[in-house]
Amino acid sequence: MSNLVGPYKMRPPILSVKVEDSMDIMIVRDTARRAAGLLGFTPANRAQLSTAAATLAELVLKTGEAHTIHLNGVVSGTKDGLQISSQAPWLAGVSANNVLLALKTKLGALVDEIILDGTPPTIVMIMWLSDARHRLLDDVGDDES
Repeated sequence: MSNLVGPYKMRPPILSVKVEDSMDIMIVRDTARRAAGLLGFTPANRAQLSTAAATLAELVLKTGEAHTIHLNGVVSGTKDGLQISSQAPWLAGVSANNVLLALKTKLGALVDEIILDGTPPTIVMIMWLSDARHRLLDDVGDDES
């Protein structure tokens, strides 16, 4: 787990999927959906996060080398969220602004933040659990009363 990076404090769940072939994209998608569920995201947001994770897995698969996608909870003050990340050594020496522009164009509607961090470069995507995204758990809690 030493490859986990990002600007925020990590918290469980901490899950990783090694992406070696196209079948692993499905595993990344399912793992992201489950991680988002553990954190309390609504089904619609789970779908968004699983799509973002699968898109990142497709991107790293195109490099021809195995990569690991990390999914973990993050905390910033009172905010909780899900972080999806993968090292991207093939981006070393490439303009960070160009990489971020391309990633935000492709994935910006699916997540709240996209960051290119560290050496080797690591792609980090985060969706924060807002009140609207957390409403489902509140509704379930009300039903159990």
